[in-house]
Amino acid sequence: MKEINFLEYLGAEEQNLLTGLMILKDDFDLFLNLDYIYQEPLKRLVISEQEDMIPFELYRFIHFHLYFSMSCLLRYHVSESLFSTRKAIDAALTAYKLILDPGVTEKYKKRDNYFQYIKANIQKERKKDNSKYPLAAELIKIHDLFSEYGSHADINSFKDRLEVKKSSDSETSYVMLHYFQISDPIGTKKIYFQTLRIFYSMFKIFKLLFDKRLKLIDPDWEFTIKGFVEKLDELINRSKVS
Repeated sequence: MKEINFLEYLGAEEQNLLTGLMILKDDFDLFLNLDYIYQEPLKRLVISEQEDMIPFELYRFIHFHLYFSMSCLLRYHVSESLFSTRKAIDAALTAYKLILDPGVTEKYKKRDNYFQYIKANIQKERKKDNSKYPLAAELIKIHDLFSEYGSHADINSFKDRLEVKKSSDSETSYVMLHYFQISDPIGTKKIYFQTLRIFYSMFKIFKLLFDKRLKLIDPDWEFTIKGFVEKLDELINRSKVS
């Protein structure tokens, strides 16, 4: 098995990035639209010095993970992409609690246990009353799934890096562990669409805040949001059939 040094690894990453962009080239405008959806309200938002910045900082943190998770996916680091998305979900659920109940912000700042286990605690509250935190339902399901693939050294976190190769005599075989996930254009597209969908679901939590704070409606922004959801749902449904 050929060894790889760090510079070769970096070169392979950049080659993967180009390949990933080619795989997604017909649908990459979806990512650009979601990026615009995230960035546009911040240009119009006015925050006073007296206001607590935590929800907006969490929003920026999630936007960073949108970039990071997509960067990982394009470089064939799928498990790391899922881990990044899972971390963003934690931030979104935290923000959801703070937006609906600003009085607990100080507890968050003091690292109260409620926020250390935010997913489990919101899940408990929803079991008692499923009308609470309706936008959290989808995110909680994805959080559990991505924990298996992206957060632990479970075999699922690296099985897509495994390759079985026959030896030259064809009588024996050996297992290779690659530094990148094995290329799968169809799988890459499906994860791409799902990642966009999840980050849009996180955005909807903050839309509650923006709808209250932004006095003027930006028709281009609202139109982009509507068109993004319709196009994304269409592509996700099509990918399920294929």
